[in-house]
Amino acid sequence: MELTQLDNLFFISLFIFFLGGLVKGTIGVGLPTVTLTLLSFFFDIKDSISFILIPVIFTNLFQMLDGKDFKAIVSQTKYFLISSVLFIIPGFFILRAVDSKIILLVLASLLIFNSLLVLLKKIIILKNYNSFAVQFVIGSLTGITTGVTSIYTVPFVFLIQSLNYNKDKLIQLMGLTFCLYSLSQFVLFYSFSMIDNNALVLSSIACVPILLGVLAGKYLRKILSEQIFKILFNYMLLVSGLIIIIKNIF
Repeated sequence: MELTQLDNLFFISLFIFFLGGLVKGTIGVGLPTVTLTLLSFFFDIKDSISFILIPVIFTNLFQMLDGKDFKAIVSQTKYFLISSVLFIIPGFFILRAVDSKIILLVLASLLIFNSLLVLLKKIIILKNYNSFAVQFVIGSLTGITTGVTSIYTVPFVFLIQSLNYNKDKLIQLMGLTFCLYSLSQFVLFYSFSMIDNNALVLSSIACVPILLGVLAGKYLRKILSEQIFKILFNYMLLVSGLIIIIKNIF
């Protein structure tokens, strides 16, 4: 690849990370979803996942520690947390074995499904969501989809809706969960040589535009309705998912 093309890809990547930070700063979530979706248009999906891991670890580490409900969250979701982290491992091995095009189609399908749930205002409440059986099933499925696609929200969103946490507690729960997921993925990627020095450098540099995006997002939150932004965000993911499917089928 020519030097100019590499430079262009580098700056495109920085802009994508800025957009991911902007979304996270505005609504508190969406960093891995936005960055991974947009990076997949320029890079192999497996490389794209390796690029986002370090910034996802650090942004969610701060989000996890910024709250007073850590012990309560762990107590109430411990079966989910343990099972989902453990099942990232088989998901990762599926990722290694399966063709990138298939992974992209799965990722796009999850994006479309999740966006439609939000846009159609479908709320699914799980019975006995505190039980070991329910949390184990939701956790294992979430772990596998996370290991394969790095999309953390499906079917985790069903447990979130059932818990009905207030905003601060919900943000801390997501910070804890996503930090554990990205740490697990980083260990697996590094252990199996799926993240090289170039990816580590780009992933580390990405923290800068993401931080700027988060700061801009916090300002944007003051002048734009969070609800409107969420709707626009989910329409963007819906369209992106459709484009990925069309691109890979045709």
